[in-house]
Amino acid sequence: MPAGPVGAEVPLRSPSKDDIYELALASPASDAAAEPEAPAERETSTLPPVDKGKDAILFLVAAATMDALVWGFPFSVGVLHEYWSSSLFPGQGDANALSLASTLPTAILFASGAIMGPIFAALPWYERHIQLLGLFVATAGLVASAFVTQAWQLVITFGIMYPFSGAFYLPCATIIFEWFHLRRGLATATVFAGAGVGGTIYPFVVSALLGRFGYKATMLALALSYAALNLVAVVFIKRRIPLPPREAGVRRHRRRKMDWRWVRARAPAVAFAFMMITSLASFIPMLWLPSYAATVNATRPGGAAILSILNAVTVPGLMTTGYISDRVPVRWILPLWCTVAAASCLLLWGLGTSSGLLVAFSIVWGLSGASVAGTYGKMVTIMADGDPMVPGLALPLLIALRGVGNLTSGPISTKLLQYGPFKGAAGAYGATSYGPLLIFVSACTFAGGVAGALFPLRGKNSGV
Repeated sequence: MPAGPVGAEVPLRSPSKDDIYELALASPASDAAAEPEAPAERETSTLPPVDKGKDAILFLVAAATMDALVWGFPFSVGVLHEYWSSSLFPGQGDANALSLASTLPTAILFASGAIMGPIFAALPWYERHIQLLGLFVATAGLVASAFVTQAWQLVITFGIMYPFSGAFYLPCATIIFEWFHLRRGLATATVFAGAGVGGTIYPFVVSALLGRFGYKATMLALALSYAALNLVAVVFIKRRIPLPPREAGVRRHRRRKMDWRWVRARAPAVAFAFMMITSLASFIPMLWLPSYAATVNATRPGGAAILSILNAVTVPGLMTTGYISDRVPVRWILPLWCTVAAASCLLLWGLGTSSGLLVAFSIVWGLSGASVAGTYGKMVTIMADGDPMVPGLALPLLIALRGVGNLTSGPISTKLLQYGPFKGAAGAYGATSYGPLLIFVSACTFAGGVAGALFPLRGKNSGV
């Protein structure tokens, strides 16, 4: 702006909300002690503290609760699929429609991140509106699925409408970068661990309700409780840094637009490669462990219980991995975890023709291969390299790439199972047709660890 006359006193402008927003973004730990503050800097000190405090803890608990609720249904879909096949539509030749209805929710939930991430980043002022719309559509899908009369209707209600909950859940995974800085790895892993809790509890809840009240009452009860609990949780999903007025924010976004140059750096390239490779195998244990247990007559515990053990173990596994990632470079964690997971698949599952070895595999895999998601928070921090716009884009892209595994693991594993057993081999390799599948899972997991070893120690600019 033009300068005033020489010696004239230039009036000071009071800091605007837009100024405060920019200052807070520039310094995530703005509550820390610093030099004597300018007026705008003093206002940022009134923000809730990062890494601690009531607001941060409430956000974390609410986000983990929403994660458990949103992913609880897809992770318990095996119980629903069995009921649909045996009781709701028995002998009607609807296997393809029922399989599609079972697999679509997880696939769309993962893929929705690539679509919704840029929308939330460009229009943060409408975040809550989009969240509530997603919750409404998802709940309507659950209610409608209680009244289906044909299998194809489940594809629409449960397979397509329910995954709109991704729009409801996604902001939790990105706003967390405002609330946590030094403990970002642990906090992100805690949120992701909610899915493990949901995957452990929901199968038993759904099975008990179906046995006592029947299908329609079960789905209605689940839908209403789903909406009610999520509405309570979303109250605590708040931004730490207040958004500027929409008009000022639009000007700021027009100045920056969407800068995608960050994807050309080394960290995103390695992270995306790691995700693509490991996602080809990461869902196969969850998909085939129950069937394998039935094949080798492992019944004490059986396949469903073994799968629940795996889901349960991922809760402490994710939190431990997140805690470690705040203190140890990701490039050291990924190779170690992936090597342990690959070895457990080759040995414990490969030789596991009894329940004991399969339980051991579930525990080791849950603590290693299924827990690498605990590093995502630190990976995204390095990928962002100090740019506050990047986490809202990078994390949804990582989640979307995981969806590739959900879509491809079924066809790939089905094809591999057609090769048959290896004659004269021990354990699963010679007694079942799972040998090629186990080798594929181990190879992809180990290769992912090799890729992860190339992840940079820090961003070029941020010094993280």
